[in-house]
Order: sequence, then C-alpha cells, then structure tokens
Amino acid sequence: MTKLRFPFGLFPLVVGGVLLLAISLQAQNTVHYDAVPGGAKIKVDGTSTLHDWTVETQAVGGFMELDPAFDADLKTLNGTPKVEVTVPIRQMKNTEGKKSMDNVMYEHMNMKDNPIIKYHLVSLAAKPGAAQFDAKGELTVSGVTRTNTMPVTFERIDKSKIKVKGTTNFKMTDFGIKPPALTVVGIGIKTGDDIKLAFEWTAAQPEKTADAK
Repeated sequence: MTKLRFPFGLFPLVVGGVLLLAISLQAQNTVHYDAVPGGAKIKVDGTSTLHDWTVETQAVGGFMELDPAFDADLKTLNGTPKVEVTVPIRQMKNTEGKKSMDNVMYEHMNMKDNPIIKYHLVSLAAKPGAAQFDAKGELTVSGVTRTNTMPVTFERIDKSKIKVKGTTNFKMTDFGIKPPALTVVGIGIKTGDDIKLAFEWTAAQPEKTADAK
C-alpha cells in the first residue's frame, strides 16, 4: 500500500491559509460602524483653587465592529466587540474660550509628541438593565496607557446608527501629567488632580454604494 506523505514544508502555508480564512470569515460576520462627524461629545470636568473648569470636544473618530446578534438587540454578547476611538488633543477647548488655558493644557499633555488620545476596548460585560455594560479598555493619554473599567450604554438611534454613552473618573497623574500650577495677577492657582470624563459617541454603518449592492 502506498502511503501518502504530507510535505512538511507546506505545513506553515496551510496553517497560515486557514488562519487567514478564519480572520476573513470573522470580518465578514461583523457589522461595521464608523464615527459620525459631529455626532459625539466629550466633556472633561476638573477643579482648581480658583474655580471649576470644563473642556469639551466634538472631534471624536474611530470605529466599532459588532457581532450580528449583538447588533440586532444590543444585548446578546458573543465575544467582545472591536472598538477603537481617537480624539485629537488640539480639538479640545475650554468652555470659557480662553486660549491661554488651552495652551497650558496642550503643554502639560505633551501634545507635540502625543497629539492623539486613543481608546481600545478590551472586554465588555453585561449588567442588569437595557443595553448596560461594564467596558474595560486601554486609554492612552500623553503616551501613557492605563486600563480602566467604566459603565456604558448602547442605544439604537435608527437601523444604521448606534449611540454609546459613558462616564469615568481618573487622575492626571495616572498618565504622567502634572496638574498645572500658575500665578495670575499675583494669585497662585493650582489645578486639582481628579478628572471626570463623560462622553456620547454616535457611529453609523457606511452607506452602501451602487457597486456594493
């Protein structure tokens, strides 16, 4: 009887092909959403010895890829959705409209070397309630990455749009940022280390073109 021998040199190619096929099938079995321009808002609240302050931005980019079952009801989790979010630091502005305050913020956040804030979702755990979850993710600010967990909600806006909302607290020093301290008209002002961040982020499925139908 003739024995069939599998050429060992082909083994890595076969394994690689199977992995690529699995990745391709997984990508085809997810529903892709892109950030909607102007469809987001991030609000950062902090304190100082003079008064409280707020920084806001609507410039939030990124995407998410959802399992079809989760996309259908925003409840059924089959694994972790892929979520990547980016925020340009230059677009963050204080609500008092003071450029000097923005410039101090940019300097302390080392914007020149690290102009983008990044967020990567690590895991998503369901909580009691409609579309409520604990999101564990990696937040990168000023070149420093920290893992945090925050409550988030998913809300269906229409059949092609989803809004995600959440809040979290952290400290500037968690990311190697020294709270600003300055003197104005002879008065020393110190910024508090504690920060509260609230966000809402809308993402939509890409519009289908005539060729894609």
